[in-house]
Amino acid sequence: MNELDIKKYIDLSDFLGTVLGPDYEIIVYDLKQILYIINGNISGRKSGDLLSPTMKSILQREESAKETWLSNYRALSSNGKILRSSSFFIKDESCKVVGGLNINFDDNRYKELSNLIFSLCHPDNYVSKNISIEIKGNDEQTIFSENISNTIDEILNRINKSLPFSDLSHSEKLDIIRQLYQKGIFSMKGSVKTVGNRLCCSPASMYRYLELVKKEK
Repeated sequence: MNELDIKKYIDLSDFLGTVLGPDYEIIVYDLKQILYIINGNISGRKSGDLLSPTMKSILQREESAKETWLSNYRALSSNGKILRSSSFFIKDESCKVVGGLNINFDDNRYKELSNLIFSLCHPDNYVSKNISIEIKGNDEQTIFSENISNTIDEILNRINKSLPFSDLSHSEKLDIIRQLYQKGIFSMKGSVKTVGNRLCCSPASMYRYLELVKKEK
């Protein structure tokens, strides 16, 4: 992109960041790196960072060369957040993709608020046991991800840092799988095997755990 294009999209990013607020991350990037970012704390990225596998996979899609934008898809960032994302493709005079502008929405605060509202009208721990605001899997929709292995590792480390996962009990492993399921992790290709390796569970055990979690819903 030339300097005029960059300035134009940076100005647009500042405008969108001001209008949409702190739960929206706005990114301008070329084919190599992030050129400008608003609310980068959402995904943990900053200007100058190299283009992530997520962005590369979007730009390299054959459809991207034919489309003007890609809207409302799910993207899993390296810090474990599933974001609602949209990409506007920046093209040169020959209609070749040279970069993009991304808008990523983080709805975690609203999920927490929903649970708080439900807790006002239900007693004790009824909400945590019976009501869940979660992302539903969609086999027809791709989840663009940074690195599934690294993402799962980070989420697992946040869940439990005190014990080796091989020492966890059946109920503890079930609880971890429940949390990963609620984050939509198991909608991603290869996730069952990756989580099973981390938790020292066979594929058969993993599917038994998942069946138990699904029955709870």
